[in-house]
Amino acid sequence: MSPELARMERERVDLEQQLPGLPTAPAVHPSERIGWHSLYLGAPEAEQWVDLRLGRPQAVDAVVLIAPPPGGATTKAGYGFPKRFRVEATLADDEQDGADNDGLVVLADYTQQDFPNPGNLPVWIPVGGRVVKELRITATRLYTEGGRSFVALGEVMVMQGKRNLGPELEAVGPDRVKARSSQGTRPDWGRINLVDGHTVLGPPLGHRASPALGFRSKPASESLGLTRPWVMVDLGEVVPVDEVRLFPAHPPAFAHSPGYGFPVRYHLELRLDQTELPEYLAPPQSGSYTAPPGDNVVTLVGDGRRARFVRLNVDEPHVSNGSAVFALAELQVWSGGQNVALGRPVTSSDSTEAEGWEKGALVDGYASVADIVDWPDWLEGLSKRRELEQQLAALAVLRGSIVQRWQRAGLLILGGLAAAAVMAMVGWNLRQRQLRRSEMEALRERISQDLHDEIGSSLGSIALISQDALAMAPDDDLRRELQEIRDTAQQTLDSMRDIVRLAQSGVYGQGDLTAHLREIADRMLRGIPHEWTSDPTVDRAFNALPMNQRRDLVLMFKETLHNIMRHARATRVQIHLTRESAMVEVSVQDNGCGFAFTAQKPGSSANGSGMGLSNLQRRAAKHGGRTLIDSTPGQGTHIRLRLPLS
Repeated sequence: MSPELARMERERVDLEQQLPGLPTAPAVHPSERIGWHSLYLGAPEAEQWVDLRLGRPQAVDAVVLIAPPPGGATTKAGYGFPKRFRVEATLADDEQDGADNDGLVVLADYTQQDFPNPGNLPVWIPVGGRVVKELRITATRLYTEGGRSFVALGEVMVMQGKRNLGPELEAVGPDRVKARSSQGTRPDWGRINLVDGHTVLGPPLGHRASPALGFRSKPASESLGLTRPWVMVDLGEVVPVDEVRLFPAHPPAFAHSPGYGFPVRYHLELRLDQTELPEYLAPPQSGSYTAPPGDNVVTLVGDGRRARFVRLNVDEPHVSNGSAVFALAELQVWSGGQNVALGRPVTSSDSTEAEGWEKGALVDGYASVADIVDWPDWLEGLSKRRELEQQLAALAVLRGSIVQRWQRAGLLILGGLAAAAVMAMVGWNLRQRQLRRSEMEALRERISQDLHDEIGSSLGSIALISQDALAMAPDDDLRRELQEIRDTAQQTLDSMRDIVRLAQSGVYGQGDLTAHLREIADRMLRGIPHEWTSDPTVDRAFNALPMNQRRDLVLMFKETLHNIMRHARATRVQIHLTRESAMVEVSVQDNGCGFAFTAQKPGSSANGSGMGLSNLQRRAAKHGGRTLIDSTPGQGTHIRLRLPLS
């Protein structure tokens, strides 16, 4: 029914059909060298930039941006990747067509809207082979986390053919990488980390399983002293060496140990023949500090030096489980855009030729788990996968909103009919409930009026008659009995009036409860000085209590005052009404004789005192409240009646 949904479904199928032909997203590769981190700033619009200075004009095919790996110093995938940014290049003097006066040209501009977080996948930005002197990445809207804004990148790869020019910058040092601001502790963070080859992606691997694990020397006991093993590849002829790439081993038996057997310290020799003195290639130091590469590719820049023999010498081996061991998955020698070490003869100080290790595996084109593929196709393919997955996610969200809209439209008619029927039923039900409520209110009004008119007048008459008889009583015993009759009638009349007031129609459950409690206190504590404390906020909270709680609170309050009158022999009473969070509290404190009180279970009398204190506890517990009693003989009694506001 929806052409838009049909179009989106065709687009989804097309996108999903493209995914199998792209590289699989690799597992996260941790590293001690995370990347570059700017200062923390207060506003996300504060501009930050980082420059890569190539040193000499070089043809560049693409720039690849990679976020830092998640975990440890970073919180999640895509940590610190800028929300908005642009990538610019300063071109060589003879290639400035389309550039500004400074030779600056924009390669990519993502400053108009937020860039989707790339997570752990790269962002491939084509340059088209232009000859570039300098690259600049400028963040115009920063990443924000925890109220702080900043930008962070794990790696910037500068692709020229099948090479990454980043190692050339690393070999020169931090002066080749400049930033507007930089912070963090080495080796985790630093400008030079942007070109050190340590990425969340790890080595570029394909789908074909490796026939061997790689090369490994014979493990030697650490207690016998550190050995200095070596391995050498004969290229067959003298060639200019552009770079040497070392792929650390990662056998399944040591899955917990990335970079298994990679030497702690080493140096590389380039020889024209076996008799001449070698030239040495020092390993990259990344600004004078070292860190193990994990599974990441280590690149040593040859800078065109000529050699036939390439020899790796271990100065300090890796130690694993008490054994000094040297291992590599692959050694590549790149010359003129080709790996000229592939399949060439390998010699070594010694080697393990078992359990998947063999000397020839050092140059077989495989890492420990899969075949090694070229950087450009792998990186561009992963960037394409990121774009497709983000498009699929956006389609899923859009499709969900359209489906919901159609569902709402489809259910609207049925809903309208059902709503009309329900409204009719609800209206009839409300009418019936209103009629019943009116009837109950009328009945309550009649009962209240009857109580007030008939029983009230009768009790008043009893009180008056007993008062008249009391004046004419001939002896003390009769006067005491008549006085008790008069007091009982008056107390019963007062109680009946309280009940009538609570049940009166028109104010049922809505009357001024605090005023009513104060009237009760003034009436029952006649002759005893008493202090009353409350405020309008507390009054509103008390008046919000439902009818059943108001009734029990009045009865508990009267019971408390009755106990004071009968037992306490108090000369002063303090009454405070307070509210504490979701509870209201009536506090009654006297300076009377007090008593020894121990809390009892509801239903039993308190200490056999006959004061009915257990009734207070039972009534409060019925509503989820509490009665707190604090009394000491000779020091008065403090009773707190607490009920929830529900």
